Amino acid sequence: MATITNRSNFVVTVTKHDELEKSFPYDAHDKLKAYVKSLREQGFKPKLVQLATSFLVRVRRTGYPDQSITFGSREEAEAFDARVKADQHQGLFIDYAVANRVTVADIIGKYMVEDCPGLKGGDNYRIILNAMLQDSTNELRKRIDKRQQEMRELGRTLTPLDANRMPMTSLEWLQLPLTQVNAAQINDFVQDRLEYVGASTVARQLDLLRSIFNRAMNGWGYHLKCSPMQGVKYPAFFNERDRRLQDGEEVRLLDAARREDQLRSFERHADALAADEVKAALALPTPYAQNEARKAALDKGRRRALNEGYAHIPFYETFLQFQLATAARRGETLGLTWDRLDWKKQTAHVPTSKNGRPRHLSIRRDILALLGQLPRSSDLVFDIGIKELLNAWKRICEQAGVEGLHIHDCRHEGISRAAESGLFPTVLDLQGYSGHRDLRSLSRYVHLSPTTRAKRLEAAEEQRLDELGHNGRQRLKTTEMLRLGGAAEAQASTVPPELIAASGNVIPLVRRTPV
Repeated sequence: MATITNRSNFVVTVTKHDELEKSFPYDAHDKLKAYVKSLREQGFKPKLVQLATSFLVRVRRTGYPDQSITFGSREEAEAFDARVKADQHQGLFIDYAVANRVTVADIIGKYMVEDCPGLKGGDNYRIILNAMLQDSTNELRKRIDKRQQEMRELGRTLTPLDANRMPMTSLEWLQLPLTQVNAAQINDFVQDRLEYVGASTVARQLDLLRSIFNRAMNGWGYHLKCSPMQGVKYPAFFNERDRRLQDGEEVRLLDAARREDQLRSFERHADALAADEVKAALALPTPYAQNEARKAALDKGRRRALNEGYAHIPFYETFLQFQLATAARRGETLGLTWDRLDWKKQTAHVPTSKNGRPRHLSIRRDILALLGQLPRSSDLVFDIGIKELLNAWKRICEQAGVEGLHIHDCRHEGISRAAESGLFPTVLDLQGYSGHRDLRSLSRYVHLSPTTRAKRLEAAEEQRLDELGHNGRQRLKTTEMLRLGGAAEAQASTVPPELIAASGNVIPLVRRTPV
């Protein structure tokens, strides 16, 4: 059987005395009676009303654990009561209360532990979800406020920030029971989040939340009337890029990359020359002395490098050429190790790509020659951090006078060049080169230039005109003429339109084609 109990607060009011209004929990009977009694002793006539904001449904069934669920209205409570009775009538037992005993934060924590380690990009998902959990209790905002107070009072900060972002708002619902979360609360989060980040970023967070709710309902047995994501409005966005290299940009980028390589090679050689003296500087007694000695050692190393010369290592030049030639993803290139290069087969093995499948990059011989000039100072072919790479890419683009070009645009350029070359006879060949699992994703990367299309149209028109005779008359193939006019007429390559077959049938031997 099931019982419904109103557990809403009691409110005591006095007419024309709003200051005397007071609210009490449903079970604070002694305090409520004492307050009402005191008002009456003062000559007031208090009114007592119980609100209708919280209703507890308790289900008891022999042989099964009790279920207790709280709803925000009597209608919801009665609807749940009817649902439980229908389940009992069919001999079913569904533990609806379990979803009321866990918060959204609980299932997010479970998802981070159980599911994220096995997902592609699971580390990034944990970072995003952990930030959301912190902001649901305003931890980052509290640290920011405390640091501001310390700066005002002490002139410096003592509390570590432990973040490099703005705190997210409207996430308090993460601390609510799973049954109390709805689309309206998530939509509030979406609107607030759009003030700081792009629509595509918000959409990715919503996709992550959708996966978590689906896992909770379908995998972990948390029964809900519907997913909280039902009714959530995704922000509209269009983030497909079609940026391609324009005339002269590739040459300027390569020149700028060589200049960046020159500076990088010089600094690395100077650091190597000064390494022993820098190490000795660390043994000095004070930080000031250490810094001064370190600076002096580095200056000495630079002067020696200028006098002695240094080996030029085409690091960024090779990286740029590799991206354009292989159309590899940035992560695939940075994760490439020397032992996965097959110099004879001209391939590079990528054990795990973005779509979770392994693949092989095809590498031209000239690119292999460039790779052979790189030092093998570590297992990685391109041993560089992402931050250092992005800063260098920014400098290279600025020096080359190239605007709005991302590293990932090299992948667009490489795939588009492959498609324009005509050397990939089928779409499957092009798909194998790009590493996409479906054609829809591939279509986002193929951007044929208008000039290429125009040249193809010209070639097609030249071929068509080449097949035409004088005055727009099309030459017929021998087999076609045999079919139309017999072997005798097939002797000529063209037949005037005035000639008609001798047979009774009037069959023109030439089709007129407008030029």
